[in-house]
Amino acid sequence: MTDLLDVLCEYAEDRMLRGLLDREPEYANVCHCADRQERTLLEVLGEEDKERLEGLLEERRLLEFFYGKALFRAGFQIAMELTR
Repeated sequence: MTDLLDVLCEYAEDRMLRGLLDREPEYANVCHCADRQERTLLEVLGEEDKERLEGLLEERRLLEFFYGKALFRAGFQIAMELTR
């Protein structure tokens, strides 16, 4: 079942996620603000601190990815239970 869930998760990410996020009225604004804040912070940091920040941001993105994947799996499992 894990392989099937991985395929479904990839499909949802590739084909559905953007459309679902676009339905959230504040999504674009939050993305813009976060990007602006990141750029501003990177401008004032030294090279060593920039590397640390980039490492932290990458780890946070990875955490968000795993969280989203687990959330998708949970939703799929709930849907399967409801169809029984």
